[in-house]
Amino acid sequence: MMLKQQFLNTFFISFLLGINACSTVDKTDKAQPSGLTALECSGTEHYQPLREPPSITAVNKIQTDLSARSVYKCVNGKAIKLQSYIDTQAGTDNRPIGPAYILHVNAKKPGPILRIKLSNQLGDSNKTYDCGHHGKDIKVCTNLHTHGFHVSPKGSDDPSVVQSDYVFIKITPATPPVQYQYDIPADHAPGTHWMHAHLHGSTAPQVKNGMAGALILKGELDKTLATEYGIRGEKDKIMLLTQMSTDEDPVPCGKDENGDDITTAINGQCLPSITIRAGDVQRWRFIHAGVSETIHLALKFSDGRKQTLNEFARDGITLNGIQRQKNITLQPGYRSDVLVQFTPEQCHSFPCELYLIDDASEARSSLLGIAESYKKIAKIIIIANNKTTMRMPPSSVFTNPYPWICEPSDFESCSKRLQEKIVQFATLDNDSGGADFTVNNYVYPDTPVGTPIGPPVQQLRLNNKNTWKLWVGEKQTSVASHPFHIHVNPFQLIDEKGFSYWKDTLLVSVDKNKGRENALTVLSHYEDFDGRFVLHCHNLNHEDKGMMMDVVITK
Repeated sequence: MMLKQQFLNTFFISFLLGINACSTVDKTDKAQPSGLTALECSGTEHYQPLREPPSITAVNKIQTDLSARSVYKCVNGKAIKLQSYIDTQAGTDNRPIGPAYILHVNAKKPGPILRIKLSNQLGDSNKTYDCGHHGKDIKVCTNLHTHGFHVSPKGSDDPSVVQSDYVFIKITPATPPVQYQYDIPADHAPGTHWMHAHLHGSTAPQVKNGMAGALILKGELDKTLATEYGIRGEKDKIMLLTQMSTDEDPVPCGKDENGDDITTAINGQCLPSITIRAGDVQRWRFIHAGVSETIHLALKFSDGRKQTLNEFARDGITLNGIQRQKNITLQPGYRSDVLVQFTPEQCHSFPCELYLIDDASEARSSLLGIAESYKKIAKIIIIANNKTTMRMPPSSVFTNPYPWICEPSDFESCSKRLQEKIVQFATLDNDSGGADFTVNNYVYPDTPVGTPIGPPVQQLRLNNKNTWKLWVGEKQTSVASHPFHIHVNPFQLIDEKGFSYWKDTLLVSVDKNKGRENALTVLSHYEDFDGRFVLHCHNLNHEDKGMMMDVVITK
């Protein structure tokens, strides 16, 4: 009864303050409860309404405290101890999801600032920790990366220094809180991005636990969609896709009613429900915050019909127009912004249902080279609409925000005029019966395997432009592919139809891109920031094992 009264009080106060009552706002830095009872985890089972992540929204500046803690979280009605991000200013939450930070960019005003003071509370602050790559304590050491932000990579191994997107600092439970400050350029394009733990050696297990959160930059496009087309509030949804796993429970989300595993959660919820009125247009911001599995997104009715997904941004960068698709493939690190609309004619009666799914795929279409079966992600419930049908924004609303490095019509010949950089990913069998995870035949940071291809560091010059060739080494015997990700600067590419766009993460396929003669071609321009950062395979298990390389931009 007391819990019920507390919830009602919270709801009433939140309603008066205009705050989402699904998360309790608490500006004191109180510790998360040491445990959650079964009662506190009720209401987290399958088919509960999808909720937004706990969030902080500001126009110019966010200043907050974020802690990494080992706490109990609710997963499908069960309390499971997980390494998690906690930001009580964003709101306490029993789901395994980090906060969302939402800022606004305006090219006519100074860029916004995101200040995060990160404290590591994953262990005893009075102990000494070995946080080297193969250190015995690496899993309780951490740091922070803003995936998709075009910001400075500078920082220091000294925790008293203010950090930007510097991923080399080792923050142990004995380290005092570390101040991060991200100065976002005024001309940064609005878009959907994310943050996650990124200490080499502990990235995969921490992200697998749910140490990830959304980063949203809003701008003129958001204003247009809101004011001219009504796409705002509950019609603009963040969907952080995670693939949780623990040593004790590899599939904590359990199984659906057909006995199939639920491997992908949204905002920390297993198989939630999403209700949408027929005729409404919603924006869904998909963020693949998983570790090592492909997601083949589709919206599917029980009779096999698939709903059109109107994709207008990839990796947080707006496309020229809308790409209408029945399936959108997401690799770890990918983002996709889509518009969805269901017409009344699609339902014989109301409410009608369909599912957001991870569609079945052949082995050659899977990141791990293993055929994947159909899996449910969320139930979509379409209800009758007694309001006016919303207008779907036309393709002309969406335009590429950055100047091309090479004009799409001249992409091939232009790319050949630029100095070339190369990245070969390869998983190579070693003499001990295991495997070495390499970039250009180096295991990170600089251990050669066989004959290295060039130096162990990519050296670049500020304001230069380069063509990058990406491929899987011919000596790789593994069937796994590798998502290429580089920090700080996005890259331009072109598809087989001549459509050009920007990304920061791209699959290098063992099926299509094995051998240098089958390499992918992308173009990059290094603007605004010098410093040291990394490129790596975004299968985070591979990155932790050495499939990463330093990149240094000098003036």
